[in-house]
Amino acid sequence: MTRALGRRTGEAFDIVTAFTLGRRQLAGGPDAAPDLGGLEIVLAGIAEAAAREGHAAGGDAASPQIIQSELWQILHKVRESAELSYARELDIIELDRRILFMLQGVGPLVPADIAGAVGVDKAQVSRSVKRLLELRMVERAQIRTPLHLTRKGEALAKRLSRLAELRNRELTFGVSDDELAELFAVIEVLLDRAMQLYEQERMLAARGEDAPPRTAERRPADRIVIDRTRIVSPLMTLSAYFSRSGALAFKRLTGLSNFEAFVLSEIGLAAPVEWPVLVAVLQRDHSQAGRTITALVERGLVTREGGPGRRHGRFVPSAEGARLHKVIHDAGRERSAFLLAPLSEDRRSRFLEIFDKIRRNAVAQLERERAFAELDQG
Repeated sequence: MTRALGRRTGEAFDIVTAFTLGRRQLAGGPDAAPDLGGLEIVLAGIAEAAAREGHAAGGDAASPQIIQSELWQILHKVRESAELSYARELDIIELDRRILFMLQGVGPLVPADIAGAVGVDKAQVSRSVKRLLELRMVERAQIRTPLHLTRKGEALAKRLSRLAELRNRELTFGVSDDELAELFAVIEVLLDRAMQLYEQERMLAARGEDAPPRTAERRPADRIVIDRTRIVSPLMTLSAYFSRSGALAFKRLTGLSNFEAFVLSEIGLAAPVEWPVLVAVLQRDHSQAGRTITALVERGLVTREGGPGRRHGRFVPSAEGARLHKVIHDAGRERSAFLLAPLSEDRRSRFLEIFDKIRRNAVAQLERERAFAELDQG
């Protein structure tokens, strides 16, 4: 084990101990039998993180692209583990849970304030509100008046909040109070910049013009309601605003959707890339990936090599696809440079070091939830 984990061995034991105690606390006692298979899965996840750390040591760890990648990876893991964990309490979707948490922590809010706080459009919030109204979790006096929790919604929010607090303690295991304060401070800066990017792209989309210098009206993060008691909520809001501005930017520059641009980018980075490798990188189901690749092939942006059948082929960008690949990456670098411009190199590095601790905890948390899901199915 020491050979596999290196200097992470001590941290691995601490993480496994903390997560085991957390699971027992949630279950209400120490009666659960030890699950050595689940333990092996958790340790494998930590070993994988240690291997990635060693692989990245020779590169620029504080580069904008690395920070974006880390943000996406950690949120993907946190979301998957959250779905597995919360489903044992009540199977409601992520946005519905976030609305319950906000109403519990902040008090009555109108849907527009909720949409700004979570970084999604008003239509999505309206659909969530409709579901919660039907479940009698929330209520309001009139259509435009603030929403507030019902007694039923308050009881559920309290139950879910206890689980959320436990998950937050697990994610921040090994992170000091000073590091948490620095993490939140950086997130505030990045969120402010991400909101500026989104406002600019939204105005450009409305006018149909090319990008001027980045002088969009500022919408500081303190003008929206954000749950700062847990680390996941502001990270998800940051990711949402950056993704929404990216979707508008890539559509404006290439005519591609956000996911189409992502797929073309990954194909261009690893060309020629085989189907199993591509699907693993995209972390989407085969049908969604297949539909997107088919659309890119039909538009003449990707070509397929190899034997018959999608699963046996290899994919490369066409000449036009390679041109758009460069456009995507140039735009990505420009957007990242704007996002991180207020941060010094030292501050970026410190932020990434803290983020790396949270990522390792997220890996362990996800692998534990997967192990328990397998036990529940068995």
